[in-house]
Amino acid sequence: MLKRSIGIGMLCVAGHAYSADINITTTEDVVKDDTECSLREAIEYLNIPADDRPEAGYMGCGGTGASTNILLEAKKEYKVKSPLYIKTALLIRTDYSTNVTDEVAEGMNNATLKMTGASNIFVIDDANNQSSALVTFKELTLAGCGVQKCADKGGLIYNNERLQLNTVKLSGGWADQGGAIYNLGVNSDYPAYASTVEVLNSLFEKNKAAEGGIIYTQAPALFITRSVFRDNETATAASANIYAAQGLSDEKLVSFPLSMYKISNSTFFSNKGAVANVTDGMGLNNLTMVANGSGLILNAPKAKAYISNSILIGNPYPVITGGSDCRFESGDQSVLWNNLVSPVCGTGNVSYPNGIWNGTQLFAGSNVEGECASLKDDTTALLCPYRTVEKAFTGYFRPRILLSYNSIADSLIVNKGLKSNGKDAFVTCEASDQRSVNRDADPAACDRGAIEIVVPTATSLAGQDILVGEVAKISIADYLGDSDLMPKEECESLLGKNPTGAAWKDGCIQIVQRETPSKGSLTIDLQGNLVYTPNGAWRGADMFTIRVVTSSTRFNTSNKPYMEININVVQETENTMESKTVETSGGSFGFLSVFALLGLAGLRRYKKS
Repeated sequence: MLKRSIGIGMLCVAGHAYSADINITTTEDVVKDDTECSLREAIEYLNIPADDRPEAGYMGCGGTGASTNILLEAKKEYKVKSPLYIKTALLIRTDYSTNVTDEVAEGMNNATLKMTGASNIFVIDDANNQSSALVTFKELTLAGCGVQKCADKGGLIYNNERLQLNTVKLSGGWADQGGAIYNLGVNSDYPAYASTVEVLNSLFEKNKAAEGGIIYTQAPALFITRSVFRDNETATAASANIYAAQGLSDEKLVSFPLSMYKISNSTFFSNKGAVANVTDGMGLNNLTMVANGSGLILNAPKAKAYISNSILIGNPYPVITGGSDCRFESGDQSVLWNNLVSPVCGTGNVSYPNGIWNGTQLFAGSNVEGECASLKDDTTALLCPYRTVEKAFTGYFRPRILLSYNSIADSLIVNKGLKSNGKDAFVTCEASDQRSVNRDADPAACDRGAIEIVVPTATSLAGQDILVGEVAKISIADYLGDSDLMPKEECESLLGKNPTGAAWKDGCIQIVQRETPSKGSLTIDLQGNLVYTPNGAWRGADMFTIRVVTSSTRFNTSNKPYMEININVVQETENTMESKTVETSGGSFGFLSVFALLGLAGLRRYKKS
């Protein structure tokens, strides 16, 4: 077994050492015949037809056995002076090492490509309209030129191939058409090879254009999911931030609705101008579109476009009389099913009518982005402000379950999106939400918008180690799922008198000791902040379970309208003894240590024989 383990280990080491991937070794944008490999040199090498690539490599890049994968170093900034022309299929991604125990958060280690000149970063076009090259960017940040205009078409990317973006941040792109991306999207000679853009888990912010502040495409050959679009700008009123100059061809519309062309599970907010113009061939599903300059421009005369299970309200924000969530062009036949909209959008399909929101206060807080007010401080707002949790690439608007609801059915969002009944192709729920949370909790429905509300069911564990004289400060906010703690004023009507005889506290909190008697006191606020104060200088642990009632658990069908969280507080006196632990270098073994251990093991075996 030992021999097998050593063999596998050596193969892993060898595989890493002789990787065929092309590693970029300089952050400078240079073409120079030396041993360093720049991003430009790597792309130029791969642009050479495969059979003609020099075996010795090109300008320090590639060589025999080289793959089409280009690796950038985590968190480094790479300068780009002029457009990088991609004429072949390739992958550019950030490379970073992790240990088995590491919790990897995608998007936290992105390498940055920074345009230092007045141009876009990539021009993707192989000049062959009889093929479509797959070009993939993964875990990258693209930073635009920083001047009023980076390019005529595509402030960051001009695309005429099959472009895939995964966990990419695109910011600061300026252009006449397509602030971030210009996509040709049509191929009159070979329609099957028209260029496409696929976007997964990406962030578009602070891009600007006269037309298509985010993306300009000749035809809506777009697949976008689990992404966020914020603070982009389209200057022309007739255009939109995602703008398609025309609908899909009649040949492609025959198969409508097309799963390959759709925008889903994404959030649009604080964009100037309209979110998107909806043309024939487009499908929008499970989107949250709030606090933009305006909403959707609907222009699908062939009835081959739909918006379903989405939130489209508060555009602009603060809400104005009449609003501009929907603008119907003459002859539009778009299908609107099961959305939450303002009155200007209408009730939509008779069988699957829209929900109508007539409110004015959309966010529970003073701003569109920031902390969420409690149910006590804001009783009417439907959404928490936009928030990005720790180690997340994008944020979201969390729907709220209000105190005024007598049942979960009173919500305008929860379970108001409908899954397909097998007959109506436009009515469907995405399998997961923007955060990759499954939408399968209800067999017939999902939540409107990009976020599916999570109600925790398993018991969680939280705690803290403290020294004598300290207090423990523990936040349970992350354990509450997408719910709010109930204000203390609501507890008696839910649970009756407090069994302890004392007045209820926020969250209707109850404490149940586990294994130890109580050794301290506990306070809680509506934000989920616990403060535990020991009742003396004892040493050891206080282990207890708290039961708290939330805006969602109060509707539990069981007799337990609460969730449970186990709390462990350990108190010790300060250790003033000097450590006698022998220091080791670097925190890891290294090869010499491994060989030393193997040598000792061999010596032991020899002695035993």
